[in-house]
Amino acid sequence: MAQIFNEILQHYTWAGIALMAVVLILFFVQLYYYAIAYYRIYRFRLMRRKRRNEPNPPVSVIVVVRGENEHFLADELPALLNQKYNHYEVVVVYIGGDMEYYDELQNIRNNYSYMRLTKMGSNERIYITTKQALNVGIKSAQYEALLFTTTGALPKSEEWVSYMAKGFEYGEVVVGPSVATYEQNSMKNYLKRMVEMHALRNAMASAVRGKFYYAPRCNYGFTKSLYNSTKGYNHLGIDIGDNDLYLQDIATAERLAVVLSPHTIVEEYHPEEWREWLDHVRYYGSTVARYPASRRTFMRRERGSRVLFFLSAITAMVVMPLEIKLGVAGLMLLRYMIVVWSSLRVGRKLGERGIVSKYWIYDVVGPVIEWIIGSHDSRNTPKIWR
Repeated sequence: MAQIFNEILQHYTWAGIALMAVVLILFFVQLYYYAIAYYRIYRFRLMRRKRRNEPNPPVSVIVVVRGENEHFLADELPALLNQKYNHYEVVVVYIGGDMEYYDELQNIRNNYSYMRLTKMGSNERIYITTKQALNVGIKSAQYEALLFTTTGALPKSEEWVSYMAKGFEYGEVVVGPSVATYEQNSMKNYLKRMVEMHALRNAMASAVRGKFYYAPRCNYGFTKSLYNSTKGYNHLGIDIGDNDLYLQDIATAERLAVVLSPHTIVEEYHPEEWREWLDHVRYYGSTVARYPASRRTFMRRERGSRVLFFLSAITAMVVMPLEIKLGVAGLMLLRYMIVVWSSLRVGRKLGERGIVSKYWIYDVVGPVIEWIIGSHDSRNTPKIWR
């Protein structure tokens, strides 16, 4: 045995053996993420858990409208008001001073008995934070189960409320998926979609294990009694964090219900222009610095291991003998097949389709884009409560 090892050592050298060990270790780290951690999303079934609450709870859907958003009037509000669920209401909190726009909202409310409308005035000297507006919406809601969405978001199903309400049968904090949507079908927008899907994949992989750290702003909820028992939102010094920093404090494994279904997907429209998109993801990602270290490590380890795997594999294919080159090439091919297989199944669960044919581009470029995102702060720092 010692003689065999000495022959291997003589042939490949210590440096070569160390390089092969690094390639193998990084391969298994990638295997863990894509074949185990992320694949839990595909295998997850909420109905396997024991029901804790009464079926078909009444739901209050709360949305904050800042300014004169015509898309909300034309598309998003009608989608919310025409959900197929027997017992729900839509609570709209309008922040703005345009009385004509507010009159239009009032006219719609007059036609729907299950719509509530609250107005909060806004001017340049006094900024009303999103958490303040949500707090008003929560107080206006008449039901225990609270479901939150945003402007710029559209449920893909008329049964969105119905399926998200199922989550409240199993927990007090409910989380659903969202998918980034862009008007143009370009390579640039494909890469933006994939970066955001990967971020959601990381979050959902933790959530289905009961280790929550993030929910899409347009698709989450909690109970009013839980909100009141925790005395409302935390981190009041910033305008964001209601869907992650606050939920991290209240979303224990026992309370959390993740609802993954084609009926619970919400489309969220994001900026088309590259700089605006970068600032958008940087702004809403600025709370990550406040996450627990274990959550930040889970998010970053996959990206780091992917980059190091590519670099070490390429190095091995350049400097190592032919048989090692072939072995490393085989590992790279096997990894890519596992990544595509996992991403295809998980992507469907999260609402992303048509991603496989160009996935290799994101696989290589994705870490670079994520590095660019993290290399600068947002130009629009989160608003301070004034």
